[in-house]
Amino acid sequence: MRIRNSTSHYGLASKLLHWSIALLILGLVGLGAYMVELSYFDKWYNQSLSLHKSFGLLVFALAGVYLAWKVFSPSPVGLTTAPRWQQLSARLVHVALVLLMVAIPLTGYLISTSAGKPVEFFGLFEVPAPARNNRGIRDLAITLHYYLAYGIVLLVVAHAGAAVKHQVFDKDGTLARMLWR
Repeated sequence: MRIRNSTSHYGLASKLLHWSIALLILGLVGLGAYMVELSYFDKWYNQSLSLHKSFGLLVFALAGVYLAWKVFSPSPVGLTTAPRWQQLSARLVHVALVLLMVAIPLTGYLISTSAGKPVEFFGLFEVPAPARNNRGIRDLAITLHYYLAYGIVLLVVAHAGAAVKHQVFDKDGTLARMLWR
């Protein structure tokens, strides 16, 4: 298997980035939904919050790597067998997913640092806070983080559903290009 993308298939690096980011995002949404049900005094509250922040920073870093990789190794040519509206829809969903995989961690970072405290990355180092005690930014970031997180789940379901539809019903190999073979 090639590291870089070809004109017809995704390479190993793209597949690793795609599936790692996808699994991390879905895990973070699940962890976030779990966390908000915990009370401040629950023994898992601080641990889950710390893990959520660290994995969120990891998604943000991987999103940067993904964007850089897309410049270095462009995606394969889209399948031209799909109707034009499906090609446009796929492009819009991909762009929205990329924007959200940057915006969601960024809003989480703004929430976490709104009191002027840095965010720890798995206890290895700290990412400094850009601002101090900005309640307005914090409130906006909380709202955006919540809605964007659930929005990305809807887009992931649409993205996965379309990939399965193309593979199973249209039999055009769309999903196979991103699977391990």
